[in-house]
Amino acid sequence: MPNSGPLPASTESLNDPVSGLPDHRFFELAIDRKVALARRTLKPLAIAVVEIDDFGGFAPYLRDHAVRVLTRVMQNTLRDSDTVCQMRDGVLAAVLDDTSETGAVWAADRIRRSLLETPAREVVTVSAGLACYPSHAMSAGDLLGEAERALKTARDLGPGRIEVAAIDPQ
Repeated sequence: MPNSGPLPASTESLNDPVSGLPDHRFFELAIDRKVALARRTLKPLAIAVVEIDDFGGFAPYLRDHAVRVLTRVMQNTLRDSDTVCQMRDGVLAAVLDDTSETGAVWAADRIRRSLLETPAREVVTVSAGLACYPSHAMSAGDLLGEAERALKTARDLGPGRIEVAAIDPQ
């Protein structure tokens, strides 16, 4: 079939050109489905939002390389059933199926430690924010919001941090 020109916006690729991962639009759809499944099966679910530390300070060619390194590490470290997506520049997120808070911390720490075993270890470090269903939020949007808040706390406390969302006492 001959190429008929650019695709219409409605059929735009959902993949990020640098990482090759699905982008935030796919992630938002996936998290809705996965939270609904977790609610139906009464199983926990975790969200990990992982950001490359000082990403804005990297030269453009190093940014792409850092994203590719983090992508490869996350794909090799997490399970095939987990969903990894590119959220925005320098930020990847994962939905960790059937994963408790302890399991999410363990997975994020494995990602952080795996990066230390790459040739990019002198340059690429990450901070992560974690949130779990149902202990931190009951809806997909709230769960992602809690993970983002935990990431902000991790960034504020210094590079290479992993922080878990706070449990609301209400």
